Amino acid sequence: MFKWKYAPLGLSAISFALGFTSARPEVFAQGLTVGAILFCLFLILQFLEEESTLDEEQKRLSMQSKRKTFGPRELSSRKMSIGF
Repeated sequence: MFKWKYAPLGLSAISFALGFTSARPEVFAQGLTVGAILFCLFLILQFLEEESTLDEEQKRLSMQSKRKTFGPRELSSRKMSIGF
């Protein structure tokens, strides 16, 4: 299965290889620059994926804790203890 997050990594490897094997200096400089930019894009995508996973996990845990704390039985017992 192809994952889009690995596309910049593959393209950066190809660009680096093109830049290092090129005999002309202008292609060498462009290949390395494009490769570096795509590699940075890959690293940013990796970081964002990890952060979004952690954020989703944190939201899921907070929703579970809210459900446990304010369940329907506890709300009805709280109303009765207050005097409603």
